[in-house]
Amino acid sequence: QHYQQQQYQQQQQLLQQQKQQYRNSYPMGSNYNTQSQSLSQTSFTNNNNYSTFNNNNINRGGGIKNGKGGFGATSAPKRGRGILNQAAAPGVRIPLCNSCNVQIRGPFITALGRIWCPDHFICVNGNCRRPLQDIGFVEEKGDLYCEYCFEKYLAPTCSKCAGKIKGDCLNAIGKHFHPECFTCGQCGKVFGNRPFFLEDGNAYCEADWNELFTTKCFACGFPVEAGDRWVEALNHNYHSQCFNCTYCKQNLEGQSFYNKGGRPFCKNHAR
Repeated sequence: QHYQQQQYQQQQQLLQQQKQQYRNSYPMGSNYNTQSQSLSQTSFTNNNNYSTFNNNNINRGGGIKNGKGGFGATSAPKRGRGILNQAAAPGVRIPLCNSCNVQIRGPFITALGRIWCPDHFICVNGNCRRPLQDIGFVEEKGDLYCEYCFEKYLAPTCSKCAGKIKGDCLNAIGKHFHPECFTCGQCGKVFGNRPFFLEDGNAYCEADWNELFTTKCFACGFPVEAGDRWVEALNHNYHSQCFNCTYCKQNLEGQSFYNKGGRPFCKNHAR
């Protein structure tokens, strides 16, 4: 994430340098009148990088990749109960305990494809050792815990509400959240299955991200997308195809134009 932010800042600095070079090449005053002539300047948008978390990386923390937006990866601990089985019948292979590796000649417990002596089907926490047969277990990296020990020692903490996450855990932007706590930083709506857009470490829905952070064309009102040609003039930004004479719609990209009431006009219609 830190690398992503550094890359974004470097691109912003490069964009500002390019803008300054255009300004130096084509000086433009901040105040215009109908008699002052200016030359439009064409630039290219920078390619912003956003963080995305690949759903294929569930249970592995998620991998950051470049792209427009991303999705949180959801994981959940395995919970279950052991099944008590009667002693193996004569002639049947005698099972081995997963814990002590000793043959079990009496009743045994099965769970998660493994076998235990009833006395060894317990919470792995050495300070607890609570029998799990009647209360169920929570599996973590192959070990079995009681619900109490899992919540106290292993359950991740939600980065928003600071509560323990005992069920579904949503992993995004390098943090853990309850699914209902991972919300847009502007409107507060839960992302659910919708993508999020990252800006300065905060996640936003697409609508709010576009409203808050994208450059918009003054003529059509739509965002200037990455890779678009655009014109900076009259203290506004325009798609190159939208920078036209207000009267006759002649395109003025790279052409002389006149300011009249804050709007661009060609020479023929500037009076």
